[in-house]
Amino acid sequence: MKLLWQVTVHHTWNAVLLPVVYLTAQVWILCAAIAAAASAGPQNCPSVCSCSNQFSKVVCTRRGLSEVPQGIPSNTRYLNLMENNIQMIQADTFRHLHHLEVLQLGRNSIRQIEVGAFNGLASLNTLELFDNWLTVIPSGAFEYLSKLRELWLRNNPIESIPSYAFNRVPSLMRLDLGELKKLEYISEGAFEGLFNLKYLNLGMCNIKDMPNLTPLVGLEELEMSGNHFPEIRPGSFHGLSSLKKLWVMNSQVSLIERNAFDGLASLVELNLAHNNLSSLPHDLFTPLRYLVELHLHHNPWNCDCDILWLAWWLREYIPTNSTCCGRCHAPLHMRGRYLVEVDQASFQCSAPFIMDAPRDLNISEGRMAELKCRTPPMSSVKWLLPNGTVLSHASRHPRISVLNDGTLNFSHVLLSDTGVYTCMVTNVAGNSNASAYLNVSTAELNTSNYSFFTTVTVETTEISPEDTTRKYKPVPTTSTGYQPAYTTSTTVLIQTTRVPKQVPATDTNDKMQTSLDEVMKTTKIIIGCFVAVTLLAAAMLIVFYKLRKRHQQRSTVTAARTVEIIQVDEDIPAAASAAATAAPSGVSGEGAVVLPTIHDHINYNTYKPAHGAHWTENSLGNSLHPTVTTISEPYIIQTHTKDKVQETQI
Repeated sequence: MKLLWQVTVHHTWNAVLLPVVYLTAQVWILCAAIAAAASAGPQNCPSVCSCSNQFSKVVCTRRGLSEVPQGIPSNTRYLNLMENNIQMIQADTFRHLHHLEVLQLGRNSIRQIEVGAFNGLASLNTLELFDNWLTVIPSGAFEYLSKLRELWLRNNPIESIPSYAFNRVPSLMRLDLGELKKLEYISEGAFEGLFNLKYLNLGMCNIKDMPNLTPLVGLEELEMSGNHFPEIRPGSFHGLSSLKKLWVMNSQVSLIERNAFDGLASLVELNLAHNNLSSLPHDLFTPLRYLVELHLHHNPWNCDCDILWLAWWLREYIPTNSTCCGRCHAPLHMRGRYLVEVDQASFQCSAPFIMDAPRDLNISEGRMAELKCRTPPMSSVKWLLPNGTVLSHASRHPRISVLNDGTLNFSHVLLSDTGVYTCMVTNVAGNSNASAYLNVSTAELNTSNYSFFTTVTVETTEISPEDTTRKYKPVPTTSTGYQPAYTTSTTVLIQTTRVPKQVPATDTNDKMQTSLDEVMKTTKIIIGCFVAVTLLAAAMLIVFYKLRKRHQQRSTVTAARTVEIIQVDEDIPAAASAAATAAPSGVSGEGAVVLPTIHDHINYNTYKPAHGAHWTENSLGNSLHPTVTTISEPYIIQTHTKDKVQETQI
């Protein structure tokens, strides 16, 4: 029964739950529909604008607006705010326009665009900001414009284009940066991330050097007219293999170097009109297999031997109805003639001359090397490598390049580079070749990582009599028949087991480095000796000072004994008679007196004679007897230290 009851409750619960879930879902759907209808509300056109196509197109031009008007319909796809006085675009201004595809803000006074100004414009396709007062690229405002295809920034006082300025809009296909007349700097990474860009306008920007366009791998049209390019060098258009149209008009171009257009394999149209070109390098257009439209007019062409190849090429590859052809400006008898009309019969031309032919070179592995091949600037130069590869000015090799003057340059040579290299020079009259052998040997020792020990051996050799008859006079010496000869041998601590096979003797850089190392070592030794001598002298001075001070102290402590005879003023009548009777027989004469007993002044028990003599009370008088014979006045004797004695009176 219990089991039957559980089954009954379970089925009942399922039967009730399903209808409740269904009703709840219907209520939610109804509420969502009501909310959507309420949010949409009535679509009203702003009073200062005109709307059409059911509010999908809103035009607010020339209304004197200082800010974006409120109340723009949410289903707007096209919004025109051109020719107003809008100065700033605040963040989230267009947040509710999720369907907007074209936003025109050109010809205003916009100076600032806040970060997040275009938030919510997920469908935006075209953004026009030309003819405003922007001084920087508003990169932060381009966030989340994932569908942006066209960006127009022409004619703004922008001063620089920093790196990754447009990396937030990788979908961009057309970028107009023309007429940035205050532009002074374009970063090397300014166009990083624009893999899908098809059109770029940098015309009339006062550019003096070709910017780095390598990231634009998909670029098809490039406008560079109205700038200042005195020269177009090889590699200027490196990476633009998809480029089809190139305009470089009115850019003061006076020289186009060899192979400048070698990388433009897809080029169809090239405009070089209104420049300062007088000639072009031989075979400049040969790599342009698809070129069908070429504009060369309004250039001061010099019709001589260097122009013959161009005349022939124009007749062969450019249709007769093309507007390409320029006219001769010099010499005078050729002025006004079309380039296609110039033929070889008018000139006497010769094969190219190699002014500085390459020479054989022996060099160590890892060093930089050059093989010269200087030729006239309008001739074509190519190098044939030992492996059969042909290099020109526009070739891309990781280590080897052809310089503008025709020199083959190695950033560093390898053992595999050994072989014969041939310089091939061509002009309309013929060819000239010159070859050289490059021998690459094993790399020499890098002495900067080794330690050197120098051993000096002194040998004594006797000068024989025959040596005096030699034509070279011996160096004068003070020795008596012997002259020392010095032999120096160098021991190197080798840090590698590789032994060089050959060390070039003519390597100037290596000699300079070795000389510099020797000078530095000698300088260090001299400085070390000077410091050692200085420290030794200081130590000696300190020791001398201490010894002198100790000697002075000992001299002061030692007491020197002196004898002073002091006159006694008191009368001694009784003592005189007594002394006369006791005087020895050897003392006599008138007025003679005898010294009084001096034991009252001297303590014999404490006195120690200097020489070990045995003194007694009676012997003192005997010892003094021979020296003191006659004294007119009585005296006594006292002892003092040397410091207390000033005068002795006898």
